[in-house]
Amino acid sequence: MKVSLIPNKRGNVLLCAVCTIFIISLIAANVLLNCTTRYNQASNQVRSWNEALYAAESGADIAFAEIRKPFLPAASPTPSPSQWTGWTNSGTTYVSPVTTFGSDNLQARTVVETCYFDSSGVFHLGTNPTGSNSYRIRSKGTSPLQGLQRTGMDDRLSNGNRFVANASKRGDGDTLLRKIDFKYDHFTATYGPTGDGTNKAIVAVSPAPQMSRRIELIAAAVTPFEVAIKVGGNFYGLGSAAYIDSYRSSVGPYDSTVKDNPSDPRYVDSRSGSVQLDTGVATVMGAIYGDVYTNGGTVTKKTANVMGTIDNNVAFDLPNFYMPSTSGWNYVSTPTAVAGNTSITPTSAGTAAAPNYYLFSSFANNGTLTVNPTVVGGVTQETYVAVHVTNDIGNSPGGAPTIQIPNHVHLQVYFDGNFQTKAENIINGSGLAANLQFYGISPADPKTVQTIDINSGGGSSVGFAAVIYAPSAALTVNGAPDIYGSVVSKSFHANGNIHWHYDRSLSTAGDAVDYRIASYVEDIR
Repeated sequence: MKVSLIPNKRGNVLLCAVCTIFIISLIAANVLLNCTTRYNQASNQVRSWNEALYAAESGADIAFAEIRKPFLPAASPTPSPSQWTGWTNSGTTYVSPVTTFGSDNLQARTVVETCYFDSSGVFHLGTNPTGSNSYRIRSKGTSPLQGLQRTGMDDRLSNGNRFVANASKRGDGDTLLRKIDFKYDHFTATYGPTGDGTNKAIVAVSPAPQMSRRIELIAAAVTPFEVAIKVGGNFYGLGSAAYIDSYRSSVGPYDSTVKDNPSDPRYVDSRSGSVQLDTGVATVMGAIYGDVYTNGGTVTKKTANVMGTIDNNVAFDLPNFYMPSTSGWNYVSTPTAVAGNTSITPTSAGTAAAPNYYLFSSFANNGTLTVNPTVVGGVTQETYVAVHVTNDIGNSPGGAPTIQIPNHVHLQVYFDGNFQTKAENIINGSGLAANLQFYGISPADPKTVQTIDINSGGGSSVGFAAVIYAPSAALTVNGAPDIYGSVVSKSFHANGNIHWHYDRSLSTAGDAVDYRIASYVEDIR
């Protein structure tokens, strides 16, 4: 009888097949587990990480738009009343409501704090006592985390990408873990809600795990006086023997020899007497110890006159100027006009943000306005005054109205009409142009052009120290005055051997005309 061995062979084949399937299943399971972990890390978590930054930047953009609202074109010459609508205000801090973006439910919350940099460049929170404010924007963007509530311990996929806070930190497995809030907000627990180490707390995240990123921006004021002369139309001047140079009053007084002495340590500040215009024509007479910028304009008679560079591709913006809100200013009811000799002495010193405010209906041709400083206990105070003239300052060619301020007085003059006087009648006892500021309020009819006419007075070389911001005015200077300061006007025409000295300290002076982003950093903690 012959015995068949086929059943035994069949059993061995089945066993081998089962083992093979088991081994392949283990391999597949391991591959699937690794793929799931890496997909969770490389797709869901990376997407949430990137989206959190998008949300933070969107929140910062919203805050920056709020800051710029008073400077955007409006239907009427009044800053938008809707600034900070819906935000929570506490002193000089504004906190946005939580804003949700898109179908992924990204969220952003932004804190805007008023701040400034002093003359030494040191950062301070609060209102600037001597000029325009800046703003610190801190925005937190949050993205819900999809996928598994875990992260891999393998950093190889993270090396070189944006997850790595420290590029030298390799393979320790906590790169992602430190960036995800599964149950609690790690940032608030470790650094506090504002990141300054105070009010630390264990705060649960809900309704789902999340990723958050934080950015900080500084919105710095764009001040009117960034160059010596800035015009929206044509520039002509200053005279065949005239020149424009610069200095920095915070370093020392003006010295005419510095601009031709490269060995002088102040030489670097002497070559910024620059001129900027839009698409018009700059007819350069005399010497410009600085640059000439245009926005596609034309510069003539330039070969030996411009000591710096000529750049015809510089963007230009010269918005109309409207009377700022006076709601926070200290209104003083008398006097109401300048007729003859008019002297005012405020009882309180005021501040740059809240000056003593006088409203004048007229300023006579022969009027003299003298503003005296406040004295408290025998000590002279730094005194801030704003004057709004709702008509002309001087209203005939033969007029010569006078404005004089002694040292310690900071005067801003806003005028709705025209302005004409002699250079020698603008008397600034401090010699600092930033202490005497003139602002021409743009007419309601954009076709109306204001006029500012300043002559030196019988050929006198006596000049003045002041700044003029009048974007709707045609400004004319005649004679040979010695001028310290800066002007912004619709057009500029000067005829005479004028010596013009731009104070580089003016780059931070004056009312803000817009804002720009000066710095951007991400808080990677």
